[in-house]
Amino acid sequence: MQLNSAYVEKFSFPFILAVRGHTPESILAALEGRIDNDADSERRAALSQIGLIGGYRLEEIVES
Repeated sequence: MQLNSAYVEKFSFPFILAVRGHTPESILAALEGRIDNDADSERRAALSQIGLIGGYRLEEIVES
């Protein structure tokens, strides 16, 4: 996908999104919305998403 390649080229890391509750369309919309971020804002957004992913995984472990 061209947009994903452009994202990696711009930020030097892959697009990160906690996809729980998302559809393919909303994932694409999130990528389109975040590609215009500046580097600092996008780093913060990616770290926030990593936190969400970790929280979801911890919740699954606790529930099981």
